[in-house]
Amino acid sequence: MSFDLDPCRVFAESGELLAEGFVREQEDDGLLVEADHFTGSWLEEGDAAVVQVMSAVRGEVTYDAVVTLSVARRIGLGGLRLREAVQKRSAVRVPTSLPHRVTHRYEGRERIELDEPLDVVVIDVSAHGLRLQCGQQIEAGTDLELELTATGTPMTVIVHVLRSMDNRQGYAHGCTFVRMSEKDEDDLFTFVLAEQRRQRAQRMDALEG
Repeated sequence: MSFDLDPCRVFAESGELLAEGFVREQEDDGLLVEADHFTGSWLEEGDAAVVQVMSAVRGEVTYDAVVTLSVARRIGLGGLRLREAVQKRSAVRVPTSLPHRVTHRYEGRERIELDEPLDVVVIDVSAHGLRLQCGQQIEAGTDLELELTATGTPMTVIVHVLRSMDNRQGYAHGCTFVRMSEKDEDDLFTFVLAEQRRQRAQRMDALEG
């Protein structure tokens, strides 16, 4: 099973989060991590470390490791020893730019047509929720019906607005899915990880081209 281009996080032995990025290469019991973001002190060769990889097949896989390379934005990790593997999907989300028109909301199980449709843009997606950009503020607690097109096969989902924050484009709304089937959740999780790989591969091609 390959982790190539899967998102990952690297921690110090103390538990301090040091870097977030993706698996650039995998060989035998080692990984080469390309770091997108740094959040702590740097690692030196020979240091003990912990790496978490988000796998489409196994979920969140955590390994104890030893640093074999530490240069620029790349961290080599060897001697991988499996610590745990759990299906922790909520931590993985992918940026998108998907316009949608919302025409209905819910009160309990009752589906109600909106007086005026809402034009929104889905700006990121995870297996458990998404963020909507909208020109107007949507009240927290509102349940909206959305025909989500992210996975290629449209699925009707209900999103519960948790919070909103104003920005230059209007308002960003953090939402969670409600009453979602296990199959739809699996499809979204697979889409999120595949889209992350696609976007990272695209960035790598641009850098190397």
